[in-house]
Amino acid sequence: MTPGCAVVLPIPASIAANRSAAFSRFGGSAPLAHCLNTIIAPRRRDRAVQTIVAVADSLITDVQASLAAHGLSAVRVVAADGDGTRTDCLNAAVAILGDSTLHVLIHDIHRPLASADVRDRVIHSLRQGNDVVVPALAMVDSVKAVNSVGAVTRTVDRGVLRSAQFPRGFLTDQLERGLKSAVADFDEIDYALRSKIPVTIVDGDPDAFPLDMPRDARLADAIVACRRADRR
Repeated sequence: MTPGCAVVLPIPASIAANRSAAFSRFGGSAPLAHCLNTIIAPRRRDRAVQTIVAVADSLITDVQASLAAHGLSAVRVVAADGDGTRTDCLNAAVAILGDSTLHVLIHDIHRPLASADVRDRVIHSLRQGNDVVVPALAMVDSVKAVNSVGAVTRTVDRGVLRSAQFPRGFLTDQLERGLKSAVADFDEIDYALRSKIPVTIVDGDPDAFPLDMPRDARLADAIVACRRADRR
C-alpha cells in the first residue's frame, strides 16, 4: 500500500498585512487557488495524497470565500489556535493527521507558480526513504561576502550553494517533534540541520520563486500565459 501523504498550505495571520499574497488575482485566479490546483493536480492525482489549508482564525472566513469562488470548497480547512503564526498553522494541520499519514509536505502561499512536477519529485524522494526533502536550484549569480561596512571581502564558491524552495517534505513524526520543540517561528530546514537529520535535495523549478504581490502580478500573468500556450 502506498504510504499516505499530506500537503499543508499554511495561511498565517501575517498574510493580513498583505492580503494580495493570497487573494489578489493573476492568470484568472488567486494565488491561493494556483497553489491548491497545483497540489491537487487532477491529471496527476494520487489518492494517497491529501490537501490541508491551515489558516489563522482571523482569516478563515476570507479563505473559505476564496475557495468557494474558485470551486475548491471540498479542500479541507483547519483553523489554527493561538496567534495564528505559521507554526500555529502547521501544528493545527499535523494535529488532524491520522496514523496512516507517513509524510507531510509544507507549501508556501508566496510561491504559487511552483509546478506539480516539483511536488511529485518531493513525494517520490520521500517514498524512496529520505527523511527530509527540499527542492532547490543551483546559484547562478556571483556571490560576495561583505564586512560590517558593506565592503566586499571575498567571493563565495557558488558551486556549494543552493536556493531552497517549496514544497518541503518531512516524515510526519519528525515534523511533529520539530514543532513541539519550536520556541519561535519554526524553520524546518534549520531544525533538520540542528537535529542532524539528513536533508535530500531534488531539482527545483525556476518558476517557484516568491512572488511579491501585487507588484509581480504582470510577471505571473506572463508565466501562466506561457504555460497555457505550451499545452496547446
